[in-house]
Amino acid sequence: MGKNVIFTLLKMLYLFIYVVESLNSSTDEYALLAFKAQITYDPNKVLAKNWSQGTSFCNWIGITCGTRHQRVRGLNLANMGLGGTIAKEIGGLSFLRSLIIRNNNFCGFIPDEMGKLSQLREIEMQYNELNGTIPTSFGFLENLQKLNLSHNKLIGDIPYRILNLSSLVEISFGNNSLSGSLPTDICYNLPKLEMLRISWNQISGNIPPSLGRCTNLKLLSLSYNNFAGSIPMEIWNLSKLQILYLGRNNLIGNIPNEIGNLSALQSLYLDRNGFTGNIPNEIGNLSALVYLSLKENGFTGNIPNEIGNLSALQCLYLEQNGFSGNIPNEIGNLSALQSLYLDQNGFSGTVPHSIGSLSNLKILSMGINSLHGQIPESIFNLSMLQILGFVNNNISGNLPSSIANGLPDLEGLYISGNRLSGEIPGYISNFTKLIVLELSGNSFSGRVPINLGNLQNLQYLNFDSNQLTNDPSMLELDFLISLINSSIEAFTADFCGIKGIIPNEIGNVSNLIELDIGGNELTGTIPDTLGQLTKVQRLRLNDNKLQGSIHVNFCHLVNMYHLDLGNNHLSRQLPTCLENLTSLRELNLSYNSLTFTIPSTMWTNKEIQIMDLSNNLFNGSLAPEIGNMKGMRELYLSRNQFSGEIPSTIGKLQSLENLTLSNNRLHGPIPESLGDLISLQYLDLSKNDLYGEIP
Repeated sequence: MGKNVIFTLLKMLYLFIYVVESLNSSTDEYALLAFKAQITYDPNKVLAKNWSQGTSFCNWIGITCGTRHQRVRGLNLANMGLGGTIAKEIGGLSFLRSLIIRNNNFCGFIPDEMGKLSQLREIEMQYNELNGTIPTSFGFLENLQKLNLSHNKLIGDIPYRILNLSSLVEISFGNNSLSGSLPTDICYNLPKLEMLRISWNQISGNIPPSLGRCTNLKLLSLSYNNFAGSIPMEIWNLSKLQILYLGRNNLIGNIPNEIGNLSALQSLYLDRNGFTGNIPNEIGNLSALVYLSLKENGFTGNIPNEIGNLSALQCLYLEQNGFSGNIPNEIGNLSALQSLYLDQNGFSGTVPHSIGSLSNLKILSMGINSLHGQIPESIFNLSMLQILGFVNNNISGNLPSSIANGLPDLEGLYISGNRLSGEIPGYISNFTKLIVLELSGNSFSGRVPINLGNLQNLQYLNFDSNQLTNDPSMLELDFLISLINSSIEAFTADFCGIKGIIPNEIGNVSNLIELDIGGNELTGTIPDTLGQLTKVQRLRLNDNKLQGSIHVNFCHLVNMYHLDLGNNHLSRQLPTCLENLTSLRELNLSYNSLTFTIPSTMWTNKEIQIMDLSNNLFNGSLAPEIGNMKGMRELYLSRNQFSGEIPSTIGKLQSLENLTLSNNRLHGPIPESLGDLISLQYLDLSKNDLYGEIP
């Protein structure tokens, strides 16, 4: 009898548990279906086809259930492209430990009901479109270890209670629009915290010294915020710290000697702040350092020789500071170095020969300093080098012959603004991966290599301000013809003394966006094939000896915003179709012999900002349509043969700053509407037949 009673009671208890568990399981299913109902975009139909009541939800894609109670333990829908809002019913998944919906398109608020999920260990909701504030209810998730809400559109302060969840190992709130400041006691109750990421927000105030109490921190990322003040000394005692990102803030002060305590540090980014002082010698203690960026600050003094101890260093960014003195030879000890940026400082002396031993170097950039002497030949044997830059120094000498075969991966050669001389070697065409060749502002002489067309990847080529010549046996610019086989987008050779005729084949250099060969001794006519360069945005043929007319094919250059044909011998009238150049912002046709009236359609461009037609033979009256050019800032029409009155509509040019109409045949009253030119700074109406007062 007793056994039957016990059996009956056990059976009833079992049934009770079954009913309760069935009810709870139904609660999970209800929550999941409610979650599904608010999915408005499911590109792969994952939930639409798979999340069906015909099968157990434990078998649905993205669902993990516990083996004992068959309750939802994990929800992982990462990288599925899902869109919609997060249903508040998600708070009913009371056994949930892991919620991963990263890299989708969820939007709207994060529901407060998630604060009921007391067993949650990890939340990954990064890379979505979530907005609103971070729920304060997250502060009740006492088992939470990982919280990643980065790359959303969240606003407001970071809830204080979240920063007291003692189980947290990772906090990632980067790339949002969070504001406020960090509490002064931020690390009083975060003993396990290893990662704190809040970069790319609008957090302000000082960096709390209490961060030094998070002694297990391995990653601290506060960059791209509005932090001010100095770095607390306590930060320099975080001996486990591997990554420290503090760039793009308003921080000031020096780097203390205590930086040498961070023996585990691998990445240090302090760029774009207001730091000053010297780099301490103790920087050499950071033997694990891989990335060091101090660029765009106010650091001064020499680079310490101890920097050569950083044997693991791959990237060194010191540009845009006030460093001075010689570049230490010890830099040649950085055997792992791949990128070296020392631009825009005050370095002097010669380029260390030891740099030629950096066999892994891919980028070497030392522009805008006061370096002199020759480029060490050993640098031209760095077989992995992709970018080589020494712009605006006092480097002299010739390009060595060793350059011919030593740089097979070179993509950019930037050596403009120096004192380099000799011929541009033809073996530059061996650099088949070259994209940018910047040689302007030197003293190169001799012929322009005619094999430039072998550089099929070349996009930008600048020979400005050298002393170059063309092949004297050819009238045409043969090097321009060679570019037909390249990918050239910009070619500039201003003021190089080049002689010859622009070849008709120029129209076949189909990728050209910029062509600048002004200030030379070019003769002949402008080929009508230029009209085939429909991608051209900037065309400068000024200060040459070109003659003939402006061909009607110019009207095909509808993407052109800058056209300069000034100071040539061009004649005849302008094509009426120039109105097609609606992208034009700057036009210079001055100092030619262009005649007849200006087509009235020329005055219809509302966006043009600068027009110089001075020193020509234009005649006729100024059309009233001149008032249509609302964007005009500078208008130069002096020294022509314009007649008639100044149209009153000129007063509509509210952006006009400079206006010259001198030395024409204008007559009549000075229009009162000139007083409406509220931006006008310079006005010249002299040597006309005008009367009245200037308003």
